[in-house]
Amino acid sequence: MRNLKLMVLLLLTISCDDIIGVEDISQKTVTALAPTNNSVLSNANVTFSWESLKDAVHYRLQISTPTFGEATQIVVDSLVTSTSFSKELTPNDYQWRVRAENSGYTTAFSTQSFLVESTDDVDISQTIVVLLAPADAVSFGTTDTINFSWDPVLNAETYSFQIAIPSFENATEIIKNETTNATVFSVSNLAVNSYEWRVRALNPSFQTSYTTQKFTVE
Repeated sequence: MRNLKLMVLLLLTISCDDIIGVEDISQKTVTALAPTNNSVLSNANVTFSWESLKDAVHYRLQISTPTFGEATQIVVDSLVTSTSFSKELTPNDYQWRVRAENSGYTTAFSTQSFLVESTDDVDISQTIVVLLAPADAVSFGTTDTINFSWDPVLNAETYSFQIAIPSFENATEIIKNETTNATVFSVSNLAVNSYEWRVRALNPSFQTSYTTQKFTVE
């Protein structure tokens, strides 16, 4: 009977993780990487990242505005198996925090603050880029210099200029893919073929759709 009591006492002193094999991670810390503490972001699409923690099964990510202590909204409260998470956020003050979890334990939260600032960029996404030259479906010779031009778009900073063979929908080759702050572009000595060219306008936060026209080289 004495040996039986000793056996029961011994079993009771064995911790739960020894019984089920779950690692105690409660004293460990998840290292939050980005956004860094007190950072100021101008891009509303924010990617949160942190270092992986050994023996974690998943991570609990939470985002609050403006802080967790004075939260007006918990924007995100999710379990994530990877070490990154992306979320589009409106301009505001935020805190984010992450902790590691397994079936038996959790770490403490690692918390950082950041600001998504409002942008002064004007939304140009509904503006149409007007192509000036060459006119649609014009033909050129192989020795011609082709001068492309388009109207400037108000509040645009740059333009994406592209030429494809024979079209963008069925492109076998994109022969030009340039970013320029000008509204003109020249190309010489193109081979005999059918082509499409297109332009869109951009600023740091917005972009228009492409405007597309055709030409041929004979």
